[in-house]
Amino acid sequence: MQYIDTDLPNIIEARDIHTEKLKSLIFSRATISTYPLIKNFLTESRIEQILNTSPKKLYQLQLAFLRNIIPYFVYKDWLKFIVIVKTRDFNAEERRLKGIFDAIYKEVNRIFDYDNFCEKKVKKYCAYNLAEKLDIPTCVYCNRIYTKTVVKKDKKKVIRPTFDHWYPKSKFPLLALSFYNLIPSCSVCNSGVKGSTPFSLSTHFHPYFKNPHKELKYTFSYDHKDYSKFTFKIITDDKDDFSKDSVDAFELEAIFKAHEDEIEDLRSIKDAYSEDYIEMLEKNILKGVKLDRDEVYRLAFGVHFQEAKFDRRPMSKMKKDILIELGIIKPIR
Repeated sequence: MQYIDTDLPNIIEARDIHTEKLKSLIFSRATISTYPLIKNFLTESRIEQILNTSPKKLYQLQLAFLRNIIPYFVYKDWLKFIVIVKTRDFNAEERRLKGIFDAIYKEVNRIFDYDNFCEKKVKKYCAYNLAEKLDIPTCVYCNRIYTKTVVKKDKKKVIRPTFDHWYPKSKFPLLALSFYNLIPSCSVCNSGVKGSTPFSLSTHFHPYFKNPHKELKYTFSYDHKDYSKFTFKIITDDKDDFSKDSVDAFELEAIFKAHEDEIEDLRSIKDAYSEDYIEMLEKNILKGVKLDRDEVYRLAFGVHFQEAKFDRRPMSKMKKDILIELGIIKPIR
């Protein structure tokens, strides 16, 4: 799991462009709403806030909206409503809750139309533009799969990362287009693993928010399956529920077990060259080539050594953790 540096110029620019391009469009949809309370709530300034406010404030924005739109809003009713997952055979209580929220949610989905934002045929600003500007080439959750964006010179849109709604859009429709709620990720982590599981900033990792009271700490390691076969394990502190729950939510240990051959390759290097592998490359194979230690490391293992660059190549953190455990490289003190 990799944090996104919100102070990077391209991230700031991406957020500002996202806000500017969508603000007027959303406002125009809101002005034709048949719900006067929704129309009154969604002013241009409030729409701007919804689009670019920090992750910490998004949850409160959703609640403020509901309190202003739904007469005699009851928070506990909403908490019960958002956990309804079935699509038929509702009991009396579920029908009561759907009677309160369904129509409002449908209208908000029309205004904050995420499906339209994802359309390849949209000629104006869309998900491809956001992904291209963010320039985050691997999944921020698993760092296992490339999530590069490709738009051809003729503007044909080819591939891009999926955008995970950290606050699920089915439960938080007001946040469907919020910049800090659109997390560039692979389809496995987005749909196959996370899905619509509700998270909280106090309990789970958010790529755009470093919890000042909860530090994300986990380490890739391995166990022997037999003499020559190995399997991944991920180590977290037993008392660190934040890290453990975040790792478990994305099934990182189970997913990485599909890459056990990576451990075998690194073990082969350990057995053949011990801790002298990098030194051997520098002094012999790359002798006379002007490369610093980070560049030699990237050539040797295909990943980056510096944590700030982990997102540039898949499996960077995993390989570094295993290489340190094997003694092939030394940790930075």
